[in-house]
Amino acid sequence: MNVTGLARELGLTTQETSRHLSRLVGVSLTRKDAEGMFTITSFGGLTLRLLHGLKFVSKHEDYFTTHNLGNLSNEFVSRMGELMDSTYTDDIMVMVHNTENILKEAEEYVQNINMPFIASAFPFIKEAYGRGVIGRFIHTEDLRLPPSMMDEREKFFDDETAIKIRAAGVQEERLIDELDLILYMNEREVGILAFPMLTGRYDFAGFTSTDKKTHSYCRELFEHYWEKANPVR
Repeated sequence: MNVTGLARELGLTTQETSRHLSRLVGVSLTRKDAEGMFTITSFGGLTLRLLHGLKFVSKHEDYFTTHNLGNLSNEFVSRMGELMDSTYTDDIMVMVHNTENILKEAEEYVQNINMPFIASAFPFIKEAYGRGVIGRFIHTEDLRLPPSMMDEREKFFDDETAIKIRAAGVQEERLIDELDLILYMNEREVGILAFPMLTGRYDFAGFTSTDKKTHSYCRELFEHYWEKANPVR
């Protein structure tokens, strides 16, 4: 497109548009051909792709001011723009509801990183295993079932039930030394992706989505750390 066309499209004067284009050409983001048409350069296209991550972080400035990405792999930091269509939530009751729905609606798998135990979810976990849903769980050594939940868990997972689940091969568990995030998802939806506060603790504020890009990002994130984790014997 030439200067006149761009000025009309942007609602600017030709002088303003020409000045902006000159700056973009000067830093190799656009180029001008012999006929006076401006196109984006390969470098400019790459820059735009990289800006998606910054756009996502800027959109949630308040969240990322009080939370950090911990030891998240650089590969996934650079791809955070794929989370653009996710929805932010800071309501812990919404998080619990999402967790239960992930279990109720799962048909193939549930993937879990560091999700704290929720007593109200125990019956839905048992039902999911009963449907043949594969549950894969990555967690750090310090994530343990609170003593106050032991009796509640026993109602749904007595020794006989635990043996049947292991025999069916529907539960897989791996340990990882350090991983600063929470993820809970099934084959269609991300119930929560959350990062720790600056103190290292979690307030369960994070992101949820049925968007395909967000789901692919989270699925690949899980697989990345699954390969790094060690099976629980």
